[in-house]
Amino acid sequence: MGGKSVSRNIKGEDMNKQGAGKIDYCDYTWNPIGGCLHACPYCYMMRMEKRFPGIMKPKFHPKRLSQPMSVKKPSVIFTGSSGDGWGGWVDSEHIDDVLDVCTVFATQHTYLFLTKNPKRYGDFRAIENGWYGTTDDGTNRTQNNIRELCLSVNAQRRFVSFEPLLNCVEPNLSGIQWVIIGADSTRGAAKPPKEWADTIIEEARRYNIPVWIKDNYHFPLRIKEKP
Repeated sequence: MGGKSVSRNIKGEDMNKQGAGKIDYCDYTWNPIGGCLHACPYCYMMRMEKRFPGIMKPKFHPKRLSQPMSVKKPSVIFTGSSGDGWGGWVDSEHIDDVLDVCTVFATQHTYLFLTKNPKRYGDFRAIENGWYGTTDDGTNRTQNNIRELCLSVNAQRRFVSFEPLLNCVEPNLSGIQWVIIGADSTRGAAKPPKEWADTIIEEARRYNIPVWIKDNYHFPLRIKEKP
């Protein structure tokens, strides 16, 4: 583990507080590892790249490691909202440094990890206060992610983010403990039909899985369930 990197950076920037109008299923976002090479056309960071060239370049931010330590109240922290911290390009030592914070220095929190590369989870020991998630957007690029998630991580807390939901999917949610559904937030993007969410919800109910539907989906019912 890379605990020395953490201890050298005991002061850092504040995390981003979340809530209504933001990522409302978590309390904070934390990005010690930023950037991404997946180049998904709908990614909001890809839009920011046009304004701030280089923002998508993968980068480790050691000064941000201490951020969760400054929040004493147990919180839900989405770890990696502006990049994929489990991408194949990420140095294993940097992931170790992040996990050190979660398991040694700021154990009071619950950490949500999300990746389009769920196989990478298998390279590390699952942590008890972590939720391990992957994305299924309904396209070929993510069609095997749920299966890979269940095969790669020996954890009791797995979740799937169907955001943005670009096609109707009929997922197998066996082994999943939480589902998030959302739409493409790109300006002018077509909103997904209600029926697409209905299909996922029906499968989730089969396994008694809580469902959280983001406001951007414009679903007629308010469904915001947490495990």
